[in-house]
Amino acid sequence: MADSRVRRERLLSLLPRIFTSQPESSALSRVIDGMAAGLTRMDEALTRVQYDRWVGLASHLPPTPDDISALEGLGQLLQVTRLPARIRHAGYVRTGGGIEVRFSPAAPLDEALDELIGVGWRQSDPLGALEARFSGLRFTLTDARLSADPAPNLPPETASASLTRLQAQLEPEPGEAFRQRLLITSRVRMGGLTTPRALLSLALADLGAETCPQLERRLDSTLAIGLPPGTRKRCAVCNGDKRGQPCPNHDQAVITAWLTENPVLDARHLESAPRLRRVFKVDSASLCPDRPVITLEVRDQPVPYPALRSLDSGEITLYAGTLRPGDTLVLYPACPPAEASRFDGFDSPDHHPWLATHPQGRAVITDARGEERDVSSSIFYLWGARLDDRDTTFDAMHFGVLEQRALSPVIHPGGNNWMLLTFAQPDATFADSDDTVTSSRFADGDDLDGTRFALLDGTIGRGDARYAAVLLESFNKTNTGGTTESDTANLGRLSLRLDWLTRPPASIRLRIPRTDWVATADARNALPLLRDDIARASAAGVRALVEFPALPQPLDEDAGLAPATARQRAAKAPLR
Repeated sequence: MADSRVRRERLLSLLPRIFTSQPESSALSRVIDGMAAGLTRMDEALTRVQYDRWVGLASHLPPTPDDISALEGLGQLLQVTRLPARIRHAGYVRTGGGIEVRFSPAAPLDEALDELIGVGWRQSDPLGALEARFSGLRFTLTDARLSADPAPNLPPETASASLTRLQAQLEPEPGEAFRQRLLITSRVRMGGLTTPRALLSLALADLGAETCPQLERRLDSTLAIGLPPGTRKRCAVCNGDKRGQPCPNHDQAVITAWLTENPVLDARHLESAPRLRRVFKVDSASLCPDRPVITLEVRDQPVPYPALRSLDSGEITLYAGTLRPGDTLVLYPACPPAEASRFDGFDSPDHHPWLATHPQGRAVITDARGEERDVSSSIFYLWGARLDDRDTTFDAMHFGVLEQRALSPVIHPGGNNWMLLTFAQPDATFADSDDTVTSSRFADGDDLDGTRFALLDGTIGRGDARYAAVLLESFNKTNTGGTTESDTANLGRLSLRLDWLTRPPASIRLRIPRTDWVATADARNALPLLRDDIARASAAGVRALVEFPALPQPLDEDAGLAPATARQRAAKAPLR
């Protein structure tokens, strides 16, 4: 009974006729009107007290400008606060196609400019900085006013988006958007939910959108569609009335988000000044092994026959040639399908990009003049018994491998012990088939005599392990210049870099393309809130990454969902 007229009629029906027959202008009639108005206010207060106990019914309007609303009071119980207006002001009005903001001593114009531009505007033109910050708008400043109007000769949608972002900074978070966020946040925090659905719903609620209940699983990712608030109430599919049918509101999507479990990330190890025969450790926080891209740079002196050896797997990759000063050798390894498929995912369709054009791998040398030459035929891959400080009997090695192949040793999950080798003294011995010993020399490509690795047939290593055993033994016994700092002082200075892919355990990545809706949420300062909520809602020990790609993604025609974009790294195939 919130209507005072209904209350007045009820009072008149209960009072004696001598009171009800008085004219409306009489003092008694005015008393009855006052009693009806008081009872009406009491009804409203009782109703508000009952409703304000529940998040779904609490009012988002504050009773006074200096007070908080009942919905914000409920949010304080869970330490969930409503995002305030980023700019303090005394009020604003929409003037035609623009906005005019008023300021007062309690909310001065200088503070607003500090928030809009930063303190740097005091040393520059504030109007120029504002127009650069909000592309498509023209600003006018007065003593206590700030006016923004669409700039001429610009598309209307550009100016409209800029005005929307400006208005978002003048207003607090919309009440219904805060209600939706509070409902989802309370379920996640109180219920302990860390499922992809819960995290995606929480993220979209922080951005002021509703999550369509029809999620889709794509390989290692869960995809969700964000709809404008109130869309789900009007959708029969989202309400469950038409189960199994596609949601008709996907064309109204304002946000597309996907959550990837154990995402594919780039990893790098750099040895700026590696020493020969010195073990260095390569750590890989990953669930899957991978073969790295090897980049070896020579700075001042020639380096003959450089090789990389993994002490854990026993693999060796050798370049049968000499790197001269200024040369940079880059090896893009071949990856068998069984190894490459470990990194297949919705968010990484382009991993190992060089395999599309060079499935057998590739090795190139770039000289000091920037000229490239292909040296894939000079890369040899050796694998056999593990070599270490202990005595190793090669007569028992029956599975040695010697191949002319662009292949690098595997980096396994955890710690990997690697070593850089080179034939600084290129004398060695080989055992012939009749067990006689002849002297051989590792020759460069320009030499007229000597043994060239490129002359060895790769099939020999698969047919007879003795050749692989001899090569492995030569790596172990050849004098590489010593192991002390003084012994290696005269060797060429090198730089070694390894690049590979990882799937870190206990990790997730949330990606939301930066659409106009996301840009407006960013104007309300919602992105830091989203990152904090995802970090708090994730399971203990899980690393959560949140990314906002700069450009919105096109929608997939089949599913109506935005596909993952090409990784930034893939545009550089092959990598440098």
